[in-house]
Amino acid sequence: MTDMAYSKMTGKDFIASIILIVFSITIIVMSYTMPRLERRGIDPLSAPGVVPGMIGVVLLCLALILFVRSIRKGGYRIFQKKTHSTEEHRHQGALTRVSLTLLVSLIYAIGFLGHLNYSIGTGIFIFSFICLFEIRPGQPLKDQKRTFVFALIQAIIASLLITLVFQQLFLIDLP
Repeated sequence: MTDMAYSKMTGKDFIASIILIVFSITIIVMSYTMPRLERRGIDPLSAPGVVPGMIGVVLLCLALILFVRSIRKGGYRIFQKKTHSTEEHRHQGALTRVSLTLLVSLIYAIGFLGHLNYSIGTGIFIFSFICLFEIRPGQPLKDQKRTFVFALIQAIIASLLITLVFQQLFLIDLP
């Protein structure tokens, strides 16, 4: 992202990070209070709160990184007065991004899951998502080859790691 595009997001990153910090702490606390089933002789690592707790810890770490990064870039200044036209333009861009995210996620959930191999469907979803938000309109595609290669590598690695973690670590059968 360019510095100009990034600076527009810092205030939103600041608010999102605070929400995510509160949410992840809630997940951690709730997963800790779930029954551990020790009295039934069940392995503590197979307790129902282990996976949500791990996800909560990872989410908390990522939210803290986002929080620190947004503070460094001045995201805490989000409440300063801005011009009306700037705010209107930002809201329109946000609506477009949310709509595209929803569309791609629905295609993945309804069209891919259960119809394609999980790793392949997830890889296509990740590749599409990265390309959708990283490709710069107005620039020739040949000048953006690096973005496509990065998206492909990241999609392959992430889909394989997600599949391995869920199947081998969490012992979950994927569709």
